[in-house]
Amino acid sequence: MRLWDTLRFPSSCAEPVILRLSLAILFFSLVAGGVYVIKQRQGEALAQRMAGGPPPATVTATSVALLPWAQRIEAVGDLKAIQDVAIASEVPGKVVGIRFESGAAVGSADVLVELDAGDDRAQLASLKAELELAQQEHRRVRRLQGSAAFSQSQLDRTQSQMASLQAQVERASVLLDRKVVRAPFDGVLGIREVSLGTFVTAGEPIVQLHSLSPIYVDFTVPERHRAALEVGQRLELEVAAWPDHAFVGALTVVSPAVDVRTRTLRLRGELENADGRLQPGMFATVHLVLSDDQPVLTLPRTAISFFAYGESVFTITEQADGRLAVARQPITVGRTRGNRVEVLSGLMDNQRVVHTGHTKLRDGQEVVVDDGIPLPLDVSEG
Repeated sequence: MRLWDTLRFPSSCAEPVILRLSLAILFFSLVAGGVYVIKQRQGEALAQRMAGGPPPATVTATSVALLPWAQRIEAVGDLKAIQDVAIASEVPGKVVGIRFESGAAVGSADVLVELDAGDDRAQLASLKAELELAQQEHRRVRRLQGSAAFSQSQLDRTQSQMASLQAQVERASVLLDRKVVRAPFDGVLGIREVSLGTFVTAGEPIVQLHSLSPIYVDFTVPERHRAALEVGQRLELEVAAWPDHAFVGALTVVSPAVDVRTRTLRLRGELENADGRLQPGMFATVHLVLSDDQPVLTLPRTAISFFAYGESVFTITEQADGRLAVARQPITVGRTRGNRVEVLSGLMDNQRVVHTGHTKLRDGQEVVVDDGIPLPLDVSEG
């Protein structure tokens, strides 16, 4: 039986109606009061939690490190072969022999291509026969010297004819030699451009030949660095193909003129390249070392927050109760080497700072350092 039914009275009575209405009002008042008390207690609990601050943030930590760094100039450069030529024939002819493979290493004077030389050999043989006949005629005339049958004009004519034929033989020999194309220097060949039976004209490229060891790197630096440049200074070179390896060389040429359009100096370095990993045309990052190593304060790049108004880090300090808290510290940064940045001011050696997890921190927030979180790769260059 419902509560309302227990309160039902005969309809003829006015008092029971008023009583039922009063009880209904009382019931709904109790329900509303209970809801209000629950909400109030929830608000008080939330206020207490807010008064204690947000929960500790989990971060990783690192320390400011004093590392030996040399003064350097960083530039971009292009690798160039010391010798680089497109092999071509000096005379026209049909290719009858190919004596190389694309990409092979060759030595100076190695035969690369042979052209059809049948007509040239026949011409040379004919000229040699004529020369031999002229030489015999010249000897007969000389034997007549001192006799009445001797003629000086005939001797001069045979000597001239012999000299002319000798020159023609030498010329035919040179043309015959040019039917064989040879490598002009030691190097590595590119991709073959001709096939057997191809008729090549004089000067038509057959294959590219590169001398790879040593190899040049050409780059430019602003003219303000001229006083610090000296031939023989150390070069360290990086290329995209081998990002974890530094190739070492030396500065060999400083251009005597400044480019009037860019106000830069053109420089050339030389590097050993016995393994052939450096190739002409590669793009390179060049570090020109200007001075000996000097100690500088450094931090991983990932520990620094970069903003338009400057750079900052979160330093970690231990409170009196043993908890850890962070404070935002503005800093001044300098050079960059790999993933490390030089700190010019704002921090001290071995000072502890937040490495990762600082993007959502606020000044004074409590933190927990978790050294088990994997850190970004830290590449440090001396």
